[in-house]
Amino acid sequence: METILADVSQDDFLGDETLERACAMTSINIGELAKHLSESFNEEYPENELRLAARTRDVYAHGYFTLSFETVYKTAKEDYPRVKEWVLDLLGA
Repeated sequence: METILADVSQDDFLGDETLERACAMTSINIGELAKHLSESFNEEYPENELRLAARTRDVYAHGYFTLSFETVYKTAKEDYPRVKEWVLDLLGA
């Protein structure tokens, strides 16, 4: 999402239903993968930024008609770069 949204304003994002839904589904997919991390992993890394992704997945997947695409945009632009940085630090990249 970082690359796709690099030069996209919130207004442009909110005017593009395909982009809105693609980012929401990508967030759901990331969160679903994060939910499969082992309990021992979560215990070893209590500051695990991927927990945000798992919680976000639940909100987006079960929000039904209350999903806010303003929130999807904010999460993609502000939160997921932090999650990515945490993962890269963990991997030593």
